[in-house]
Order: sequence, then structure tokens, then C-alpha cells
Amino acid sequence: MNIATTALLLSILQPAAPDSCAGVAPQPARQSDDLRPASASDRAPTDQEIAEALSTSVISVTSYVKVPTTPSPTGRWEIADESPYPGYMRNIVASGMVIDDKGTLICCRSPLVTADGGLAEIIDAELSSGTRYRAELIASEPTINLAVLRLTPPEGGDFSELRPIVRASSMSMRAGDRVFAVGDPFGSARTFAPGVVMSLPATACYQSDLTGSLIHASMAIAPGAVGGALVNETGAVVGLLVPEPQLRPEERTNPLPFVTYAMPLETAFGVGEALMKKRTNESPWMGFSVLSLEELEKRLGATKHEAVVKPAHGIYIDDMYDAGPGAKAGVKSGDFLMSVSGAKIVSVVDFQQALYYNFGGTPVQIEVFRDGRVIPLMIRIETRPPEANRR
Repeated sequence: MNIATTALLLSILQPAAPDSCAGVAPQPARQSDDLRPASASDRAPTDQEIAEALSTSVISVTSYVKVPTTPSPTGRWEIADESPYPGYMRNIVASGMVIDDKGTLICCRSPLVTADGGLAEIIDAELSSGTRYRAELIASEPTINLAVLRLTPPEGGDFSELRPIVRASSMSMRAGDRVFAVGDPFGSARTFAPGVVMSLPATACYQSDLTGSLIHASMAIAPGAVGGALVNETGAVVGLLVPEPQLRPEERTNPLPFVTYAMPLETAFGVGEALMKKRTNESPWMGFSVLSLEELEKRLGATKHEAVVKPAHGIYIDDMYDAGPGAKAGVKSGDFLMSVSGAKIVSVVDFQQALYYNFGGTPVQIEVFRDGRVIPLMIRIETRPPEANRR
């Protein structure tokens, strides 16, 4: 790509002002509600320009494990890995997205998990140019398959080769919209697969329905693209590519050939912010799922929704797990969750973040709205049990 073309593309993808917003990681990737050209004299980037621009935003992520001291029953070449870390060999190679100018990366958790269910001791990230960055695992979320990494530049280097993603709201997408899956598998190959949005999330809450909280797109991707980006026609990222959800987080799966799943970027950034603050590798829960008021209206229809007595703010408690913390605390399906530990709950992201901020074994007070009354309850946020997972 020549200098003039690169400058044109950057002007198209660069939002006018990088507004800060709640529910995103510190120093977030840039956001714009509309990244399309502002006037007829401007033009949208071509597919080739989008692929080129994302080559330093979506990069390869590799986990390493110790070389076994006994021969593998299936056999392996002793030095074929060409691992840069003596005594370690490659575990899984996948992709990740650069989200700020300080070397923060989000990716999937599953490629960082070892065969025994632990987390890899060594992780790094690499550009197609060959520049390698050591990575520290800040935190991860097993249920939704999300991890946050912090990169360290090579000695004498910096992050100038990296470019944070431009992000856009997944809520701006519609079924049938054209999208691209962008990943950076091991080696010189890259994933740039066009497709269309097949369906949008049925709900923003992943607590009871993992697959239903994801974007479904029509393209097929290689395993190494997991952790990469689902991108709209303007080159802005709307989702994180994830494999098919599994009932047990330690299970390894490859992408399906007939559908690609993506976690909405709102979920990835909202949970990612909480993970960076709490630095946990567990999955907290209250034992119920929720709907935003907008989602509730969509389900009920305008007339029935109008008839429901609602609080001034809050989200609707939808599905209950009968042996979960919520049921033990007296929460009922049909309640509205108004606050957790004194903090107002206005959106699903507020609820998701509150799980992490108040996770610690000590009961916390919540307020629910039921039959026109505000009811205080005490609840203990627990670690989500594997048997609560469903696809």
C-alpha cells in the first residue's frame, strides 16, 4: 500500500473525537457510532485497505508449555517447533486484538489453557513483521471465553508498530449486513473471510444462554483466527471471534464450518474492564439472567410492556437457576434488579461488571423491585458451577 492510500484509509477510519464512555477498558480503542464517510467526496475503504489496516491491530497470540520429559506416544520432532523459549514448545496459536496504545490485548481464553486445564506459563504475541511481544495474562473469564493480556515490547522497542482497533457498536448491525472475520494464525497466513450477519444476539446477558448472546455470521474461519475480529464494512470491529461455546470451559473446540460466532464488543469491553480491575480467572454469578428494558419490550411487545409496573431504573430478572445464589436470597423471576452494593444498575453491562466488583465471598446487598415495592436482599456472589452452563 502506498503512502497516499494509507493516509486516505487512516482518515476514513479515524473518528473525529475519541469520546470516553462507560463500560470500556482504560485507554479504550477508539469508538464512533458512524464510521462511514462524512460526505460524498469521501469514500469507504476497500476490502484490501481494511485488511491492510487491521494487520497491526489483529495479531498472533501463542501459548507455550514445557517440553515433556518422556517421548510422546504419537511422536514429535524435537526442534520442529523452533520455540523462542528453551524448554518450552508451542501449545496453541490463535489471534488477539490490540485495544489501546499501552499494549493491552483481548483474546479468547481457551487457546491459553493447557491440556491439564491450567493456564500457560508463557504467552507471547507476534506481528507479521516478526516483532514479538511477551504477554502477561491479566485476567480471564471461563464462561464467555475471554482473556485480557498486557504486552511487553522487546528490549529497546515500543508499541509504535501496533494500532488499536477502531470499534463500533454491535447494536448497529442488522441481519444480512456484510462483515469480515479477521485473524492472524501462526506463520505468514492471515484470515480475511467475508460473510454476512446471520443473526444477532437474542439477549445481551450470557448467564443462561451462551450461544444466544453471540453474533452469528456466515463465513468459516480457521482455528487460528479465534480471538480475532468481526469487522463491519467500514473497518470497525463489532465483535470478538470465539469458538462454539462448551458446557465445560476447559474443553477445546475448533470453529464450525457453517457458522462463525462473535462476542459483541460491548460484552468484551464491559467484562474486560472489570477483569483488569479485579484480576480474576473465575466466573462469578448470581444464578439468574437479565434483560434490559429494551429487550423486555421487544419480547413482550409495546402494549404488554407498557402495562408492566416498572421501576425508575433497573433491569428485568428473566431466568432463574433453582439452586443458585439468587434463589437462595429470595430473588424471583419477574423482579427488576435496581442496585448492587449501592451502585445503580441501569444496563446489562452494569450487571455484568457488578458481579466482578462485588465478588469476594462476602454477602452484598441488592435491591429488587417487585409489585411496586423496592425490596432489599442479601446475596452472596459465587463461582459459577459447570453444571449451570448450557449452550
